[in-house]
Amino acid sequence: MSAIVLNDLINALSRPRHFPRVGQTGRLFIAEPPKPFVAPTLDIPGQAPSVMQKEIIFIEASAAVGKSTLARQISATLKAPILDLAKVPVSTGSLHSLLTELEAADKGDPVAAFHEGEVPVIVDALDEGRLLSNETGIESFLVSTAKLLLSNRSVTFRPKLVVLARFESIELVERWIELTAPEITRATAKIGFFDREGACQLIHAYAATAAKPGSQYQQHPEAARSLIDAYFDAIENALDLTAGELWQNEQGKVLGGYAPVLAAAGAILAEVDDIIAVVKNLKSHGGREAWGLVEAVLYDILIREQAKVRQQLRAKCKAALPREVYDVEEQMALLTQYVDSKPLDGAGRLELPPDDMEKYKDLVRTYLPHHPFIRRHEFGNAVLGSVAVERAAYKGRSISKYRLIALSRQWRQSAPTRRFWSER
Repeated sequence: MSAIVLNDLINALSRPRHFPRVGQTGRLFIAEPPKPFVAPTLDIPGQAPSVMQKEIIFIEASAAVGKSTLARQISATLKAPILDLAKVPVSTGSLHSLLTELEAADKGDPVAAFHEGEVPVIVDALDEGRLLSNETGIESFLVSTAKLLLSNRSVTFRPKLVVLARFESIELVERWIELTAPEITRATAKIGFFDREGACQLIHAYAATAAKPGSQYQQHPEAARSLIDAYFDAIENALDLTAGELWQNEQGKVLGGYAPVLAAAGAILAEVDDIIAVVKNLKSHGGREAWGLVEAVLYDILIREQAKVRQQLRAKCKAALPREVYDVEEQMALLTQYVDSKPLDGAGRLELPPDDMEKYKDLVRTYLPHHPFIRRHEFGNAVLGSVAVERAAYKGRSISKYRLIALSRQWRQSAPTRRFWSER
């Protein structure tokens, strides 16, 4: 696994001369730079940075690790257009149509510039796009995009598309291209979890953004660094890892280097009134405090997922949606049912008219495999799995023996699972 920095990717892309028309909104757009921003490391399996010289660059990552933030940073740096599939519905011929809306000072043809690799388009939110445009729309979009790429093979060594999505969506698209259009050159990079240095930088970036003038964070930078060290020690302790193992353990990095958790830690650090007292508390009760923060962030992720599904369902249904639609309890029930290959009946609390219920179930079947807690029909790790299983057990739902065995077999994760339950 080779690691490249963001500049390697930026240098592989052309700086466009074609831009969205002035005043045009809602389709291709140039992003403002995200603030705060700390560049992630991009991993390329067994390859060197030169592998980026392909027509399509896929960037895959787990949910909420900063795909859209990275997309905006690339766009702002190069002034490259973004196609946000969570907001722009697509189907046959959409990319060609969107390209024709770009313009340049020299009145050059934007489609010809695209074929030359001079107008790289950043395609974000492929996962959400499968909800907005449905599977048929996305498939038609991909088919016509492949035909567009195959219609001109004069340049195959410059990136023309940068596609960001979760693992499963990227995997499906790559398999489809391999079967139907293998001539299209492509490379895949992975956004990894932050290492310790990057994690510290991200906490500081969010703390600096949120801190008020004269705050403890601004006045006592050394104490703030001690608090961050104590927080990572607490995460390590909560996972039952030995000293210094957090950043070498794959499951440890999931929590220690997870962007939403780090952002939350930075926001909290900015508001701390007595940093020394918090450091002492973390050292005394670190495991409990760390789990409290992690659980709060996971809850926020579930709320965000609910908002996405509700938005799509609201556009399809005439009746008002009850609050139970894809709420935290419903998601937890669906997740445990999905990984155990049981019928997706949910928590049994939701009441909708028959037609709306069928639409809801269709959305669930489409979206659940790409849930942030899921990877390849399993929980992404035992920590996420223990949260869902714990909720299912608390609600009196059946849990298969296989599920408990699968969780316990994930290396060194039975201990944090037990600790999570015991500290609630």
